Amino acid sequence: MRTEVRILDDSSSEEVARNVADILLRGGICIIPTDTLYGIITLEQFSSSVRRIFEIKRRPSSKLFIRLIGEAETLRTYTDQELPPSIRRYWPGPLTVIFRGLKEETVAVRFPDDPFLARVFSHIGNRGIVAPSANISGEADIFDCRELFATFEGLVDIIVCRRGGLKVTKPSTIVDVTQEPWRIVRQGALEIEIEN
Repeated sequence: MRTEVRILDDSSSEEVARNVADILLRGGICIIPTDTLYGIITLEQFSSSVRRIFEIKRRPSSKLFIRLIGEAETLRTYTDQELPPSIRRYWPGPLTVIFRGLKEETVAVRFPDDPFLARVFSHIGNRGIVAPSANISGEADIFDCRELFATFEGLVDIIVCRRGGLKVTKPSTIVDVTQEPWRIVRQGALEIEIEN
């Protein structure tokens, strides 16, 4: 597989978003910047592509991936739980919430605050994206485009690098609301306190 590399900046954002959306709608796998880390993404409707991401990341299939959504209403496709009002103010943003799932025991969902991802969602519609971080499972997060290419060249359809690099940051904060009291699973990019 030939891996395309695109540089993302303000002038290329719409064109690159269309390119990524076209690849996703064909069942492809992309690496893109998010509002926290680089993510390795595919549409969850393509189960063979989701399985391929497990293989690429060398991640155990028991460790499920988070879903990115482009609008809060998409949450209803994953859970019958409501987003608690006390944490609603953090969406969109770097907060992943674990809910009771409709199709699986639990599901982790994030509504990112990122203009580029919003453009991608505008082209793919109301579809969930499987989106773990773009690294080998258990290894350090990757912020450098050259390292992304060295690690994933030939394994993904496209790598989108932010011009000037991605700011080194923490992954999203994770909160579990499947039972009370809610708990912070990981304190990440968003510093919050739980208010049950």
